[in-house]
Amino acid sequence: MPSKVSIEVSPMPTPLLLLRPSGVYVRFFVPGDLQPSVGSRYLVRPLHQPPGDRARLVAARMGMALSIAFDSIRKGVAVDLDELLGRVREGTLKELTLDDVTLADGTRIGKAQIDSPEDAAMFGELMRRSSAAEQPEVTHARAARRTQQMRDASERLSGPRKPVLMLSKVIDDHLGDLGRARLHPKTVLESRHTLRLFAGILGDDVPVAELSQDHVRTFFDGVRWWPSNATKRPTYRDLPVQQVIELAKTNQEPEPAAWTIAKHRQRLSVFFASLLKGGHLASNPLDGVRAISTPDSEDTGEPFTDDDLKAIFDPVAFPTWACKYPHRWFGPILGLYSGARVNEIAQLRVEDIDTIDGIPGFFVRQGGKGQSIKNKNSRRFVPLAKPVVEAGFLTYVEEVRQAGLEQIFPNLPNSTGLGFGRQLSRQFSVYIKKQGVSAKGQGFHGFRHTIASRLDEAGASASAIGALTGHGTGQTVLEKFYIDRRSLPDRVATLAKFSPPVRLPGYSAGLFGLST
Repeated sequence: MPSKVSIEVSPMPTPLLLLRPSGVYVRFFVPGDLQPSVGSRYLVRPLHQPPGDRARLVAARMGMALSIAFDSIRKGVAVDLDELLGRVREGTLKELTLDDVTLADGTRIGKAQIDSPEDAAMFGELMRRSSAAEQPEVTHARAARRTQQMRDASERLSGPRKPVLMLSKVIDDHLGDLGRARLHPKTVLESRHTLRLFAGILGDDVPVAELSQDHVRTFFDGVRWWPSNATKRPTYRDLPVQQVIELAKTNQEPEPAAWTIAKHRQRLSVFFASLLKGGHLASNPLDGVRAISTPDSEDTGEPFTDDDLKAIFDPVAFPTWACKYPHRWFGPILGLYSGARVNEIAQLRVEDIDTIDGIPGFFVRQGGKGQSIKNKNSRRFVPLAKPVVEAGFLTYVEEVRQAGLEQIFPNLPNSTGLGFGRQLSRQFSVYIKKQGVSAKGQGFHGFRHTIASRLDEAGASASAIGALTGHGTGQTVLEKFYIDRRSLPDRVATLAKFSPPVRLPGYSAGLFGLST
């Protein structure tokens, strides 16, 4: 149905808003003479909007569209009501402008534009008044004055219209919130990058309440062409986002890694979660949009071979890769000599590093903010192997303590609530593939199976291995291994049986320049 019509308009069906568990719906009564044609006494449709002004606007526009559609049906014109209401709801019927409208009492209005709930309510009131009593024909100007009087009365009752909240505004607010929450500056910078791309790919500033799965899909269709280091390369750095993407397609730039796409999704998830909590969205636009498969989602954790371990801890490649962040340096080292899960290592806090009866080690436990454990068998104290101590791990821990930091690896965020280990896991997976360790599904979890399988080959018992790794061994509870001093010498002796064919790099004090 065209957005501009010249037609006699029946009284507007009154919208009744219904709040259901699945969202906000609107119900319209179908006039009795049209019920056989429509096949129903009522029309009930979802609004796909949160409760509030936006929902009322969409409902009012639906009512105006129905008033026109009902007149058309009476004149024998076939109207697809589902399509019509769907176009109004989704916004493809951009504005409802009525030209040369004749009311029931003969009043003619040259033009009426309906773009707010108040407009629709006042126009509906005009139609109801004209139907209730015959009035002499009035001019367009008189009808316009009456409409303005009704608008003024409405504003006196309900106050001025609330401005539409736009995407650009909530992005600025969200980034400000991240900064005020004192998240790591790199986390804020990465979120700024993702949201800049999101807004740039969508093109126009979008009302927040209208964000949908289609916007998310448009973003992912665009970001898959975003070139690596585009903001630094002269070819792209001064171009708008959409032009960068078009040029990248022309230049056949390689697609970003799966983890890059996954990071964008995580940041969008945090952004949408804040909008949901603020009442700006009725549902998460990411819901129902399938996530890309990433290395750790396929991590089967096969044991590393000797050649794998030599490639991972290559004396040149490993320090070059690891010197960027402390979690890269000590995360794999701890993983190799403890078999701990990636999140167990990534979430370590200063208070988790301790010495018991002269034996240094770390606690795997759930106590600090954001910490979690897989199950009750996971709670344990893991001795530090001699090569780990000699590699300078305790020196680094003391630097963290002196800097007044709580997290052993302060560069690892847990902004999604899914654990501190995700970034370490994906960075490690990308690194080992570059080193030729490319077996399908291989990742950080391989350390866990490596130490377990090799200790088994060395004759260690299942219970001794489980005491180190936190694996269940058929016993009902393994918590006796958690702080049981009697078992500590056995755990140290068991760990001493593990001798991988690698030499760990020595840590140089002050390498990461830690500060509060």
